[in-house]
Amino acid sequence: MQPENEPGDQERRSFIEEARRAQIVSATIETIAEIGYARASFVQIARRAGISPGLITYHFAKREELMKQVMQTVHTSMDKALSARAEGAESHAAAVRSLIEGFVFYFAERPKELIAIGQIASASRDAEAARSWFEQQNAKTLAEMEDMFREGQRLGEFREFSPRVMAVSVIAAMEATPAELITRPDTDVATYARELADLFEHAMSLSASEVKPAR
Repeated sequence: MQPENEPGDQERRSFIEEARRAQIVSATIETIAEIGYARASFVQIARRAGISPGLITYHFAKREELMKQVMQTVHTSMDKALSARAEGAESHAAAVRSLIEGFVFYFAERPKELIAIGQIASASRDAEAARSWFEQQNAKTLAEMEDMFREGQRLGEFREFSPRVMAVSVIAAMEATPAELITRPDTDVATYARELADLFEHAMSLSASEVKPAR
């Protein structure tokens, strides 16, 4: 039997079914952001979506399945947005800047998504599948960032440092951003994004003595 979210299963769904699932996911994000993960029952989600709870269980048999879908939906949306920003970057340093600034802007524009995935990731019950999937994605992102730093070093764009330590640090700094934006809603997002990117650009840059003269 194919898992619910496998590509083959998605291809079999009708446009109406996909639209309904998207509506439920959107209502779930709204519900968690407004009343918290623990209180986000199918009844509460259905009320915000303007549908019956039974329609939710038709598409998502378990609450855990729905929470995993929320995680996947937000991640896919964010991945597309960040990839679009980094596409065409002229250097690895420019790509890193695009990713960092893009992350800050993405969540500044979508605070409810930020709150929802944060609460699901830290949930202590019936969100194991979502947490497991989230951890796998984080591990994949970490590995990809390590490779990018390693390649930048190979090409002489970055100074010598541990790609692993730098990747962990960048991700940790980005993950700390949501809490800052939530607790300080008056934050100048553009300045915050630029300075965070500046911080890591300086941390990765070659020193003057390491820069090779142009031929």
